[in-house]
Amino acid sequence: QYGLTPLCWTAGNGYDSAVKLLLGKDGIDPDLQDSQYSRKPLSWAAEGGHEAVVKLLLKTGKVEVDAEGSVGRTALQAAAEGGHLAVVERLLEEKADVNGRYPEEQSSKQQQKDAHLAVVERLLQEKAEVNAAVAGDSGRTALQAAAEGGHLTVVERLLQEKAEVNAVAAEYSGRTALQAAAEGGHLAVVERLLEEKGEVNAVAAGDCGRTALQAAAEGGHLTVVERLLQEKAEVNAAAVGDSGRTALQAAADGGHLAVVKCLRDAGAM
Repeated sequence: QYGLTPLCWTAGNGYDSAVKLLLGKDGIDPDLQDSQYSRKPLSWAAEGGHEAVVKLLLKTGKVEVDAEGSVGRTALQAAAEGGHLAVVERLLEEKADVNGRYPEEQSSKQQQKDAHLAVVERLLQEKAEVNAAVAGDSGRTALQAAAEGGHLTVVERLLQEKAEVNAVAAEYSGRTALQAAAEGGHLAVVERLLEEKGEVNAVAAGDCGRTALQAAAEGGHLTVVERLLQEKAEVNAAAVGDSGRTALQAAADGGHLAVVKCLRDAGAM
């Protein structure tokens, strides 16, 4: 179904009895990837938090723990992204690579929900690299990902581990941590990053980049706009790329009249 092998489909849905039945058949490869997403049964099971299925697959001794799918995500990263601590623990027992690179949006530490703090803590215990480089032109560091989701407790924990506040945004559509928090209207995270000397006027990245002020204005986040202006955000910073907007253009395009007024009062042209 949808290009998935029977084993991938049952593993992804957590049907451990069916998985056990399939694994008992001759000719079944427990490590065969699907044709649609180039992912293996272990990755599907890990993403869903299906611990029993993960154990069955690992028990075969024929699965590659650190195999990457079409977007480069390993089983550990899939489990960590979902906040599935029991699966994370099981994969770590199998010596899964805690610092594997994830070329698009998140590394295995890059959780986007406060509920995932336990997973972050566990991976930090395994010496996961807080400032691990993320490949690809839309990547996020751990701190950028947490800021993007507005998850203050994760942001705080990563800062304790010396996460780089002003890590450069990825080339195409990346955001610095402050830009990411501003885009989502996450005032508490914005405040915390400013305390850590987050760069208010960091350059927007690539064709889809935004300065922090442009990002906040585009979303109509008035309180964040006001806070950034207090920190001397450049109100007339140039738009970047074909899809870029100045802060005033972004606010006007979104119909955010209160933000438009605020920006005009601050000298936007």
